[in-house]
Amino acid sequence: MRFFLIFFIFLLGSQVWAQSSMRRCTLLPITDSVGGAIGFKVFEQVEEELKKSNWCTYISNSNLISVFSRYRENLPQYLKSKEVLVTVSEKLKVGSLILVSLKNEINGIDAEIKIFAENGEDLYFSEKSSLKTDEIDVVSEAIKNWLELFAKTIPYDAKINGVLGDQITLDVGKGYPINIGQKFLVKRPIQTKKHPLLKKIVDWETLLLAEGKIFNISDNQALGILKAYKSDKKVVAGDWVRLEEFKEEEKEINEEEKKEDETPGTLGILSMALFGSASSVDTKTPTDSNRMSGNIFGVDFRLEGWITREYFAAIEIERALGSLKETSGNPSKSSVNVNNSTFKLTGGYKYLPIGFFFGPQIDVYTGYVKHTFDLDVSETDGFGKNSISGIVLGTAVNVPLNREYRLVAQAEFIPLPTFNEEDSIYGSAEMATSMELEIGLKYQYTTRMTIDGSIETLSNKARFGGTYKEVSYKDNRVKVGLSFNF
Repeated sequence: MRFFLIFFIFLLGSQVWAQSSMRRCTLLPITDSVGGAIGFKVFEQVEEELKKSNWCTYISNSNLISVFSRYRENLPQYLKSKEVLVTVSEKLKVGSLILVSLKNEINGIDAEIKIFAENGEDLYFSEKSSLKTDEIDVVSEAIKNWLELFAKTIPYDAKINGVLGDQITLDVGKGYPINIGQKFLVKRPIQTKKHPLLKKIVDWETLLLAEGKIFNISDNQALGILKAYKSDKKVVAGDWVRLEEFKEEEKEINEEEKKEDETPGTLGILSMALFGSASSVDTKTPTDSNRMSGNIFGVDFRLEGWITREYFAAIEIERALGSLKETSGNPSKSSVNVNNSTFKLTGGYKYLPIGFFFGPQIDVYTGYVKHTFDLDVSETDGFGKNSISGIVLGTAVNVPLNREYRLVAQAEFIPLPTFNEEDSIYGSAEMATSMELEIGLKYQYTTRMTIDGSIETLSNKARFGGTYKEVSYKDNRVKVGLSFNF
């Protein structure tokens, strides 16, 4: 279990934003010189426009309004504080902090806009103007026009927020004009140039790292693949992506690339596997403690159907046959035949941290599981046919190492298992446990087929208060199989 905890923490940590994008923005409270009478109404109109814009993923600061309200009298000075801007950026994970101030004059309103970087110090954009009116619509329109000018100065179309081999995920604004098949350049900022008087950034010096192509899009993210490297430096989260002009003829991606890049499957996955297991059965009877062990072999079939993009249901059936021989104790039988089986019916939620099936996946599921153990009957030795079943809780992770290989891991247990038997040897169980752990690799052999390999540990046990004290089953498996997307 310790492995799964460490692995889960690592997976969550890998999703932390390396650096917020200028295309993630928030509008700070707009201040004026008349107690907010104008600023509040202008704020509403500008915020509504930002929510509809495609150059910026707008993040509301409504959760911080209560904080800002404490400093109403000194709010203009408070919002200019570097520490305050950094705190807002960290809380909201934004890279563009939009600060607007209004000052009422006799002939109208003096309006000023400043857009700061996440460090609260670098100034991306600034404009000011004396408007010969105090009409809300006119003031709001002026600010909207400035924001459109700022959008054109952003030196990239998207930022990389994840790298998996040659695959990258991009943070883009909702509705931003980006197309599947569109080519892009990956660049890294080296240094900035600032205006000597205004102290705002006017240019960025960059290094070209790679070229690539977009092959999937979601609401606020895009998935790309790197096709050619232009530098010996490694592409990392935080690097810039600049889209090249998308030509009409590029809409038709050639069939080879389409087969390579398309999302595999739309309905679910069928998996089939063969396994060999080092198995053992331990019993504590009135006369002795016995152990039988040996190798058994079996097959596993699993069908997973995707109800929606996030929700799934699955059925799994497995069967194992073989024989076990005396290892310790003094059983009346030196060997027993084994005919074990498992039935699972589960359903759950599939969390996609970066929004794509190509990326990491975390499944959380529940359902019904029944493990049946069928040995040649020997009441003296405690052998017979029984089962452990109940409601199961489980989690599974599936993480790409590169384009060909994915690491998979799974853990499940039955919190309140039930023991049943057909041969009336043990009676009612005082306590039962059931746990299963698995870790393995998947190799993407074709677009719709993977070759799977894993090792698996299963442990099932029941204890009793009568003369027959305990029965336990342990299996350590090596499993090899195929999975087909459909």
